[in-house]
Amino acid sequence: MVYYVNRTKIFIGVESTFSMTVGLTTFNCQRVANVLRTTMAARLSPTANLFRKSRLFALPPTLTPPAQAASSSQIAESDTATLPYPIRAAIVTPDSSLARGDWGLKRPLPAKSTIQSSSTPVVRINALDTFEHVTDFESAGDHIKTLAKWQELSLPISLPKNNGIAIQVGGGNHESVFETKIDNTHETPNTPAPDSKRFRFGGPWVAGLTDIEFDRYLASVRRRKPEFMKKLRQLVAEGKLADARRKAREGGENLDDLQKPPSISEKEFQTALRTLRADPTALGPIISKFLDLPPPPQTPSHRIHLSSWSAAPSEASSAEYGRRGPPKTHPSAGLSYLRTGAQIVNHPVVGPQKHPRPVPARILRPKRRHRGNAYKAVVGVGGIVTEDVNAHAFREHNGPGGITEFDPDVPGGSKYWVHPVRASVTSEGKISLAIDRASDAAKALHGGLPEAEPLPDYVRGTQRTFDDLVTKRPVNRAMAGAGTNSSPQDILNLLKESKESNPDSS
Repeated sequence: MVYYVNRTKIFIGVESTFSMTVGLTTFNCQRVANVLRTTMAARLSPTANLFRKSRLFALPPTLTPPAQAASSSQIAESDTATLPYPIRAAIVTPDSSLARGDWGLKRPLPAKSTIQSSSTPVVRINALDTFEHVTDFESAGDHIKTLAKWQELSLPISLPKNNGIAIQVGGGNHESVFETKIDNTHETPNTPAPDSKRFRFGGPWVAGLTDIEFDRYLASVRRRKPEFMKKLRQLVAEGKLADARRKAREGGENLDDLQKPPSISEKEFQTALRTLRADPTALGPIISKFLDLPPPPQTPSHRIHLSSWSAAPSEASSAEYGRRGPPKTHPSAGLSYLRTGAQIVNHPVVGPQKHPRPVPARILRPKRRHRGNAYKAVVGVGGIVTEDVNAHAFREHNGPGGITEFDPDVPGGSKYWVHPVRASVTSEGKISLAIDRASDAAKALHGGLPEAEPLPDYVRGTQRTFDDLVTKRPVNRAMAGAGTNSSPQDILNLLKESKESNPDSS
């Protein structure tokens, strides 16, 4: 808080106990703060009232937006496209305050841009106050609607895996991102479990840095050279102690005198340092652990036989974090906090179901001719864009309508029913969703099958007796004169006349 005493600023914190001298008077800041709070409680300026009652200062800081891929070619993107993950908090207000435009901010927001233009009155603040004295805001309904749709799926978030086998045929088991051995951000002071992993690292992912970012990081690392040399000296002393204990153990000697690392001379340290520099496989893990670097991509097969720099054993919770880098967000991204999808849907009529309720998927782009990876059909499920499961056959005889060719006559676009199978969050913060087509039995329970054609009257009737095929009946001349060009209706009329003319035969 800031108070003015004799035109001099006094900064008083909540727990300020120090004293300061202004002119010839010494003030106890804690006492002054208590007096000023008591006298100003009854009368507050609009700004002070805003500080006390508003949610203005409860807004979290803005996250870093997704970085663009470094490319020399032209990149086509939209400024209004929905980001992979929200970077600003969404704000809602009660209905009583919504009608007045009161969102708890410095000034009310116009109703024309909130309740009259959107069915979801939720906003996010880009700037609290601009040079033009306006509040820069926009609708946050895109991420709010996506979150609401996603929660209806009741789908847990899995750890990203890629073993080359399709998920629909059992590729990769589900492993929750909230497991105790995975959901870690740093090393614990105690001895961790042998299989403990983490998804957050102190250093950057070197494979994803640009040249400028890498040079800037090298400049910051050079300042830590004295600390690193001290760490190396400690490791060399511990290695010397381990060798001495091993030799004493092999010789049957007492190990009581070998408990602390011995002191090493400068000559011994320089000799050990030259040995480490000559062996990249030994110095690499030490550097990686000291700088807390994420695991690098795996060495290509044609370079395995070469001696190159190697990192420390990977502590990343997923091998995908070594290929694509550590995740920008939490592995769940706040979408779902379920740890398992082992749930049974109990239908009120037919009982428990093998699969959950199917959801409609809108076809955004039908299949195309084979051209790289762009020949697969692209669909939208719950606000998430994913690829169709059947990506091999271009022509499908029994496939859903619109999956092979675009159908402009369908209102809102072609849709078909799918089952969400597995979901994970990539290193870039994007949602990766795997789906499977719903079976006819699952679609029939929820009205997903098309209406069957009405049955004819002779099928829906109650008559279940038929003529004896052995009995000889007289031939009607009208039937005998019926040619092959007669229509089905004419044949039915002739059969009816024949039956009426021979009532005893029935």
